[in-house]
Amino acid sequence: MQKILIITYYWPPSGGAGVQRWVKLVKYLSVQNIEIHVLTVDQQYASYSMTDHSIISDIPDNIHIHKTKSFEPINIYGKIVGKNKIPIAGFSNVDNFSLKQKTVNFLRSNLFIPDPRKFWNYFAIKKAKELILKNGIEVVITSSPPHSTQLIGRKLKKLLKVKWIADLRDPWTDIYYYPLLYHSKLSKKIDRYYEKKTLESSDAIITVSESLKELFLQKLQDLPKDKFTIIPNGFDEADFEPAKIIKDFDKFVINYTGSMSLEYHPESFLSVLNGLVETGLFNDFQMNFIGNIHQNIKDSIIQSKLNEYTSFIPGVPHNEIIHYQLNCHVLLLIIPETKHAEGILTGKLFEYLASGNKIICIGPKHGDAAKIISSCNAGCTLERNEKGKMKEFLCSQYQIYKKNQWVRQVNPEVFKYSRKNQADQLMKLLQNIH
Repeated sequence: MQKILIITYYWPPSGGAGVQRWVKLVKYLSVQNIEIHVLTVDQQYASYSMTDHSIISDIPDNIHIHKTKSFEPINIYGKIVGKNKIPIAGFSNVDNFSLKQKTVNFLRSNLFIPDPRKFWNYFAIKKAKELILKNGIEVVITSSPPHSTQLIGRKLKKLLKVKWIADLRDPWTDIYYYPLLYHSKLSKKIDRYYEKKTLESSDAIITVSESLKELFLQKLQDLPKDKFTIIPNGFDEADFEPAKIIKDFDKFVINYTGSMSLEYHPESFLSVLNGLVETGLFNDFQMNFIGNIHQNIKDSIIQSKLNEYTSFIPGVPHNEIIHYQLNCHVLLLIIPETKHAEGILTGKLFEYLASGNKIICIGPKHGDAAKIISSCNAGCTLERNEKGKMKEFLCSQYQIYKKNQWVRQVNPEVFKYSRKNQADQLMKLLQNIH
């Protein structure tokens, strides 16, 4: 029986796409001839930005979960300024242009490289060594972000000669909010060194898109392409039960789920929607934002005609997010307007696809997300300057709703992104890594 150790900072009750990714993969891996150990941080020491207890029920009973202490500078900062002031995904909850926040970001990036959660590594490495030697573990998988977790895998490979798979779900030094961190030349150089050493030293690399793979390949000239396995974010079919679907709507519903920072630039879409309201073309619709939306974006909506048609719903458990993804007519997806935006594949895209509802994606028309939406015939992707086409798409979907012709339809192409299929991909990688 093969034995593996998955090292991940985020694990239930922490919430987020990264947590769902590994819980769901483990769920389907657990039925294989494989012994799975998970090493994570104890909740009472962690600095989670969100929690979601609903995911815990998906963890199989035959998984061995190990937790350790940690030292978290972010928790100290949270006690001083308030937990709600700790930056969360994409810095969507703070004013990144204030002097105070710029100072905090600068200190974060220059004192704690690659990130403030690096102090967990001491506890994690000590426990991982014990688990590997005691259980005869052959393969270690380190999942990031936080990217400091990858330093654990590198250390274990060096000390114990285990096989090491680096799971890189996000860009490292090319992440869209990296400029907001105000790295010095020295800290940026150190961070890039850690990134390159991870790419160079690992035995295999998992990433989520072809564009992200190409981005990492540019870092090292001799990095072989076959070192990469692409396992996108995905969805669990079991989450999308027909019983969760509302049959009748009294309004045309547009939903957005997840975080939204200033880099998302939703202004053009909101402008089009506001125009439809002002001209009377839309008079019975509802727009819901479910998640952490930057206050500046909220304020722009509140000050417009959209205010009376819009609801802001704070972060909710994953099972409730599915409810919102299923029960609407159009799902809004926005790709941040930043360098390397073409390779951004958010976790919600695949759940959007599984819902069977039409997607309007605002972002690069030749990006990875656009290609997937097109291949699944699931909606459209439009650039921010294509306001006319945004209006055309929204009006066409609205008319379908008004004529009672709206139907939910999941393209068969979508199912290749199911967690079960992805677990099979991961199993093949584990079998071939020896």
